[in-house]
Amino acid sequence: MKPTDSKTLLGIMFATSIVVANLVATKVAVFDLPLIGMVTVPAGFAAIGVSFLCTDLLGELHGREAARNVVNATVVALGVAWVLVYMAVLFPAAPFYGDAAAFERIFTASGTIVLAGITTTLVSQNIDVSVFHRLKSLTDGKHKWLRNLGSTGVSQLVDTSLFIVLAFAIFPRLPFLSGTITPWVAIPSLVLGQYVVKMIVAAVDTPVFYALSR
Repeated sequence: MKPTDSKTLLGIMFATSIVVANLVATKVAVFDLPLIGMVTVPAGFAAIGVSFLCTDLLGELHGREAARNVVNATVVALGVAWVLVYMAVLFPAAPFYGDAAAFERIFTASGTIVLAGITTTLVSQNIDVSVFHRLKSLTDGKHKWLRNLGSTGVSQLVDTSLFIVLAFAIFPRLPFLSGTITPWVAIPSLVLGQYVVKMIVAAVDTPVFYALSR
């Protein structure tokens, strides 16, 4: 594959994974982890894992600016995607379409999720790019696993913490938004459980990073 082809493909995969992660974020998955117990995670966690792999590969193969440009362009695309989704919800449904109520309920479940997702993507993905290249510079380009896991570890902690705090503790308290308010005391356990699951995904994708960045 030509370098320009890989850059385009990774950019498209990144944008797709971010949009999908936000679209399915209203579903909550549950896992029983050893030593931790039951943890709940937004169903888009796997797509988020793919997005961080894509930014690491973009940075490794095409440089910091290429990765940062894709991240920032995707944030714009994510905003446009939600505008289009809400337009689709507002269009009058055909009389024979019996799932209009379910369609609206799923895609307009929470404005807090939307705003938190866009904000979190902008912040955490840019942090991922910065930390990745900082680690690459500090290690003189050696130890790919360190910059792959290190950048993802830092940025996923920011991603998880910021998303949960914004979506479930801060935004629902604003007068012009609605959503389920989560007590502050419950936030740390939610962050820990989701962070562990996301880091498991990050560890699994490290061999993929090695294989695709040769």
